[in-house]
Amino acid sequence: MNKILTNKSGNVILELRQDTMSAWLTLKQTGKLIDEQDILQLIEEAGIKTGYAEALEYVREHSLEKEFDVPFPIAICNKTESSSTLHYRFNPDLQLEPGSALDHRWLESLVFVNAGEPVAEYSSNVFEQGGSIYDIFGELIHPGNVDMEQAESLAGENIGFDAQNLDYRAQKSGYPYLDIQGRICLLDVLVLQAEDIPGAKKLILPVDSVVMGNLAYADLCCDSTLRIQGDLHSCTLFCRKDLFVEGEIVSCQGSGIHVLGDVHCRRIANSRLLCKGDLRFAGCIENSTLACEGEIIGDADNSIISGGLAQSGASISIAAAGSPEGIKTEIEIAISPYQRSLLMQMTKELVLLKEDPEGNAVAIHDLQFRIQKCESELDDQLNLFLKRPPEDRKSIKVAGESRPPVLYRVLKQSYYQKNQEQNLELIEKHE
Repeated sequence: MNKILTNKSGNVILELRQDTMSAWLTLKQTGKLIDEQDILQLIEEAGIKTGYAEALEYVREHSLEKEFDVPFPIAICNKTESSSTLHYRFNPDLQLEPGSALDHRWLESLVFVNAGEPVAEYSSNVFEQGGSIYDIFGELIHPGNVDMEQAESLAGENIGFDAQNLDYRAQKSGYPYLDIQGRICLLDVLVLQAEDIPGAKKLILPVDSVVMGNLAYADLCCDSTLRIQGDLHSCTLFCRKDLFVEGEIVSCQGSGIHVLGDVHCRRIANSRLLCKGDLRFAGCIENSTLACEGEIIGDADNSIISGGLAQSGASISIAAAGSPEGIKTEIEIAISPYQRSLLMQMTKELVLLKEDPEGNAVAIHDLQFRIQKCESELDDQLNLFLKRPPEDRKSIKVAGESRPPVLYRVLKQSYYQKNQEQNLELIEKHE
């Protein structure tokens, strides 16, 4: 449907022809003076922004003369028939199978996207076919027709179709791929074979991951939840969410195991563990250093802390404590043990970096910022501790046998056990 605009004098008429996406001007011979400003005002009122060059070309090609009472074009959109093509933002030829082990070397070939980001979209080929890209109002010409029912059917696991923008978006973070039915899907859980993971360089896993088998001498960083279907031996590991180890954690020294969520495992031996959440285990924690912000909870019938230092910021409940060989064991409730241990570790790293201040200038600056942040969080934790309700009392409970020597601490109170005891319970006393 055409739209007609006229000036107050009635001698300038602007016709917007929607079918041809063009604007035609008619100058009426009424004897009244035609004001150029009237023409400009009508063009502005109509919202015409582009197509002027195309109109001039049309006038030249058709040898049109600007005559009174005869419409002539001032803006034209040379729209051509265009088709819509589905463009992928990943390699559709790389086949993935959820639940099957993936070669870690493939990670470099896969495209990682965050939740909400587009992974594919329909677009027109107007750039290749020639003609106008924009209509006379400056709007991008809509691509060719899209079969909406078929388009929606191509949205697979963890992918949504946006009918307005004609694109497919990730509903989770992960790796987009095409399944055997040609649907766009998103892999949000990685499965890796432990024996295929290299020990020479750090491997970063940005999504929930499962490692099958015993993992040894590896350096892992997982940005989500990590499950090890076996043992962890001599590894360095950082996990931003929860860590599940179906086997044992053994000889993970140095930076050790650092987890921002909860830890679930069977046994820990000769290892260092920083845990911001709770630690749950079902065996022996032996000659290890633990700093947990949350609770340390052992299996009610089969758990023991023997040797080393175990610290919790909440409470500790285990079946047994102490070492048959008489090795000293320390079990403690402390204020923010996780933050204090992390701060101590970073301070030691800073001392080493300052041995070469010029070569490590960037690393020093970054570490100093992290130390300041950790100190601030430690202050916040202390304030929360001081404001806690009186009924919130910390405790250490050993349901079964406790063999000396064991040093128990519940905040300011200490108890050095010299003789074997049963059913030991230490509860914080308010002064």
